Amino acid sequence: MFVAKAVATALLATSFGGLATATPGTETAYENKAKIESARGGCMKEQGLTYLPEKVIKRDRTKEERARLAGDHEAMRAYRAKYGFGVWSRLVFPGDPAVDRDMGESRNDKLLMSLSAKDLKAWRAADDKCFAKAVKTVLGKTVTSQDDFLADVNSALAKGLRELDTDAKVAALGKEFGGCLKVAETTPSALADRGRATFAKEATEVAKAQSKGSFPKGSVVLPQLTPEQAKPYLDKEVTAALADLECGKTFYPAYAPRARAIAERVYQEFALDFAL
Repeated sequence: MFVAKAVATALLATSFGGLATATPGTETAYENKAKIESARGGCMKEQGLTYLPEKVIKRDRTKEERARLAGDHEAMRAYRAKYGFGVWSRLVFPGDPAVDRDMGESRNDKLLMSLSAKDLKAWRAADDKCFAKAVKTVLGKTVTSQDDFLADVNSALAKGLRELDTDAKVAALGKEFGGCLKVAETTPSALADRGRATFAKEATEVAKAQSKGSFPKGSVVLPQLTPEQAKPYLDKEVTAALADLECGKTFYPAYAPRARAIAERVYQEFALDFAL
């Protein structure tokens, strides 16, 4: 099972996040993430609990990936024809670098799955406190839990993307995009995240049915399925992703580069390494 401490809007990262090489701000974010994880692990150890600090995930994007992130239609189509929005493809193509790094695997999955429901609840409560303490120490941000932290990420990202949602040209393209998809929501940022969010929610629901415990709010979870078992889900996702792209062929080139820059600033601020 895969458990990612990621907000729904952070799924935007694989569509619009990151640059070809790390900027100074990104390098600082990587350093801050390592400090947070180290402090978190130390805090849990002091309470007699185990937490394996997550590894820092650093990006090294290919030419094709950079084109896709910039909204290039052909690059996006080539990706989506095989991987869809990049959700179920992690299970169908394990180890494939095009999708295997998209969300950030947790080193603590096996531990969490081994705990009883009671112990899991206690572990998460302790981890929330340790996480909050680490974030305050490293980033200077006051949060009460990981959910609280992720809510702040969502808020900062939504605030940044609001300028695109109210941009006359982008908003007009969003209405065309939404009309083609036959959906009521035509806000650009919502449309851009709609596909991945839909299938991430589907995957999480399947995983919940397998698990004896609940997952933190905002988590993205992949269930334990073989590639063969996951393939029907991916087939449906690919069909939806290609239809989405066809409807958004004029939207994405206008929206993607600007959304990418906004998202990267937020992810740097909150040291969300996997999203950079």
